[in-house]
Amino acid sequence: MENRTVASTLDSPPASPAPLALPAFAFVLGAGLASFAAQLSLPLLAILAALGAALRRREGFVITSLALGALVAWVRLGLPANPLASIDVERPVEVIAQVVGHWSAEDQEGWTSAIEVLRVVQADRVRSTRFAARLFVPGAEPPPPFGSTIRAQGYLRRSAPYANRLGTPQGPWRFSLESRLLLTIEREPRRLARISAAVRGGVDRAYAAAKAARKGGESTGLAMARALVLGDASDIPDPWKRGLRRTGLAHLWSVSGLHLAMVAGLALLVSSRLRGGLRYLPTLAAIGGYLLLVGPLPPLVRAAAMAAFAVLALSAERPPAPLNALALVVIALVAHRPELARDLSFQLTASATAGLVVLAPRIERRWASISERCSRGRLVLQSLVRAVAASLGAEIATLPFTLPAFHLWTVAAPLWNLIAIPWTAIVLAASLAWSALALVSPPLAARAIPGLDLLAAPFAWPAKLPVDGWTSIPLAVGTLEAVALAIGLGGVLLATRWRWRLAALGFFLLVLLPSLGVLRVERPTAPQDPEMTVFDVGQGDSILLRDGRRAVLVDGGGWRSGDFGGRVLLPALLGEGVRRLDAVISTHGDRDHCGGLVDIASYLPIREVWLARSAEGSAIAGCTTDLTATPGVRVRSLAAGARAHVGRWRLRVLWPPLDSSIPEGNERSLVVRAEVNGGSALLTGDIGERAEIGLFVEQEEAIDVDVLKVAHHGSRGSSLGLFLDVAKPRFAVVSAGLGNPYGHPAPEALARLRERAIGLLRTDRHGAVHLRFRPRGQIAIELPGEK
Repeated sequence: MENRTVASTLDSPPASPAPLALPAFAFVLGAGLASFAAQLSLPLLAILAALGAALRRREGFVITSLALGALVAWVRLGLPANPLASIDVERPVEVIAQVVGHWSAEDQEGWTSAIEVLRVVQADRVRSTRFAARLFVPGAEPPPPFGSTIRAQGYLRRSAPYANRLGTPQGPWRFSLESRLLLTIEREPRRLARISAAVRGGVDRAYAAAKAARKGGESTGLAMARALVLGDASDIPDPWKRGLRRTGLAHLWSVSGLHLAMVAGLALLVSSRLRGGLRYLPTLAAIGGYLLLVGPLPPLVRAAAMAAFAVLALSAERPPAPLNALALVVIALVAHRPELARDLSFQLTASATAGLVVLAPRIERRWASISERCSRGRLVLQSLVRAVAASLGAEIATLPFTLPAFHLWTVAAPLWNLIAIPWTAIVLAASLAWSALALVSPPLAARAIPGLDLLAAPFAWPAKLPVDGWTSIPLAVGTLEAVALAIGLGGVLLATRWRWRLAALGFFLLVLLPSLGVLRVERPTAPQDPEMTVFDVGQGDSILLRDGRRAVLVDGGGWRSGDFGGRVLLPALLGEGVRRLDAVISTHGDRDHCGGLVDIASYLPIREVWLARSAEGSAIAGCTTDLTATPGVRVRSLAAGARAHVGRWRLRVLWPPLDSSIPEGNERSLVVRAEVNGGSALLTGDIGERAEIGLFVEQEEAIDVDVLKVAHHGSRGSSLGLFLDVAKPRFAVVSAGLGNPYGHPAPEALARLRERAIGLLRTDRHGAVHLRFRPRGQIAIELPGEK
């Protein structure tokens, strides 16, 4: 009877509204917008807060909360001044910071971890401010333990924003040390952090012992266990990560409130036979134990506090007020750290929780009639409706944040979650049991690793799904459009009358279709001119040749690790209206040329992959190995003399020749001549002196072009005088990263271009370079991301 009473109370709609919801939203909004309101002042904000309180109505309470949020941000963040704006990134700084993340090895060169910087000192100027950064510590010795407060001297830098038509914001701060001698521990970790480090260290050593006892290669099952139990997903294969991201399941690997809920649910299931409040004690213990195991990371601490609140409410046989609780937690967190208002992970956590407690119950009640009409399988249908409603509620609430950040709408995610979340719960339980076995007997746990591999196998399936544009829809939308889409979709699902539902559907399509390029009013003019865009991809190359809907991408930039294609290349292509590619061309295997191509193949349909033909007896070099493994695409090997057409673009390969004496690497980069409308461009990859000499000796007429993509980012050994004299380009484009460590473009190369009065365009200074090839060889230049 008791269980039925509690269950019926939880299933019923709340008896009273949540009065703190709107003020909490206004408070966070005020804190987030404070840095944009430079014309405001503290007295003006105080007057606004007083006026709102004087109204003594809900609207006044909201206005007061908005003003208070801005006031708190101004005081705590020292606005309107930006204490980090005056930092000279070329000079060393001293920081006081706390280690707030777990350490991971970085290519055997050192260790990296998340830190929270508390103070920055440069040239006797002290800046007391809180911001997140990524710390790099060189060497193989163990770094300072989690939770330590450190003092260090090094260089504080962040990557510049990628200035394409649809730009990418500035990257996170990174703090790098040159030597361990420049780092000291100011304060040892607190007791909770020390306990967590001891627990986690013991489990980590048990994992290593089990892996050593297995005496085999890499194990995806062991990588999966590390991700779910320890929160370390660094060993998960990159294709798996991209596949999960494309299907909206990336949250399965990122330890969060979802995993805490799974652990709490498993504990409740095990303790269901206990009576009274005792049955909730194992659940609280499980939440605390999982928090210690993963570590008291800030997002997990917030989730654990909410979960403990819900369990305590159940033990008192009183239904929790989740929306009010969420509002209180959000206000407290933002009041303590106003910078959270603009932190994406915090926005996603708060909005997803709000979607679960506000939208999901309403969607479930709206669909309740479906299960009520069925006499058979009613309980199963109710469970399915509840699960889909929860997933839809969270997805709609997070759309205003996910679409502008990731440019993907994972439309099938609610259905995938029906299978993926229960399976992840099973795998998490198995991983926890295996971890306990590894602590007791590593050799016995080693024998069970094949079972973990079998459980992990389904997480590879999303990467094998065809990239058809419907599993996830690429969208180039801003925040206002994303909010409009969320409102329209919510109206379609929640409207009670057909006319309102149709109106919401019309509003939804009115916003969505232009974003997809379906509704576009074209002027009755001549066909659009063919275009060439040299994207700003930092230290790398990526060139788009486009004619209407036909497009080929030559190189794709790339990072040493991380999803460059999804974060930078996808929005750059969407900004040009490209949602599918006829071909991608990898000039050679360096990560800064083909890494983004490997990534983008998980998000946009690609028909063909073109590569330089390998020298006889040599293997495919670099990351092009991963590119050739892209499912469902045709791979073509090209050498000098190969030709192709993409729309009106005529492409001809000039280099490399079929000569095995030229080794794999930069000198064997594909060199492509592209012609259209009487104009021409030469795309040179990373060739150097040997290839340039070979080109002007063997292909003198072919390298005479209007536009030259300067080879190897303008290095000292590229763009020789003899080569430039033969090519005679009107314009030269250098693709290089701002402040790159290689010194590209080199002064010598720039001097040779300047001596010949060649018009120079640089992505590190101008952003993306857009060239329109008009009839009779006319070229119009546009710089959409001018820096």
